[in-house]
Amino acid sequence: MEILIPKFRRNGNEKVLSLYQGVAPGGRTVTTLVRPSLDRNRMEATRVYSSGLPRGAGGRIAVLVLGGMETTLDEMEYILEAKRQKKFVPRRGPGDIVAMCRLVAERRNEEIMRQRRNPTNMPKKRRVRLHLPVGVKYVGTSEPGLRVLARV
Repeated sequence: MEILIPKFRRNGNEKVLSLYQGVAPGGRTVTTLVRPSLDRNRMEATRVYSSGLPRGAGGRIAVLVLGGMETTLDEMEYILEAKRQKKFVPRRGPGDIVAMCRLVAERRNEEIMRQRRNPTNMPKKRRVRLHLPVGVKYVGTSEPGLRVLARV
C-alpha cells in the first residue's frame, strides 16, 4: 500500500529558515522557502515560479527574510507582505549618477595631468611599420600629403 502525501503542504506554525521573493533567471519571479525536511536531517528549498515583472517596470526586485529556526512560516509571510506593501524609495537618484560620472572624469583627468608632468612614466607608443615589397616605394605627388606607390 502506498500513501501519497503532498510534499509541500502549508503549515503556518512550521519553523522556517529563510524566505526569498524576487527575480529569477528567464525573466520570471520566484518565491523560495528554505526549511528543514520532514525527517529533519537536511534543509530543503521549495521554489514557486510565477510570471516576471512587466517590461519597463522597476522598483524593489527582491526581498530576503532571514528568520532562523525559531521563526514560523506565518511570521515570515507577514514580514514579506509588509515589505511588499512598503513604498520602494530608490537610494540613488539622477544626481548620484552624475556625481559618480564626474568623479570618474576627474580621476581620469588627474591621471592625464600626472603623466603630462612626468612623461618618463608614460607608456611608450608602438610604432607601426609598413613593409613594402622589394622594388616598390612611396613617391610624393604635386598634391601635398598625398603619396603613391611606384615600381622602381
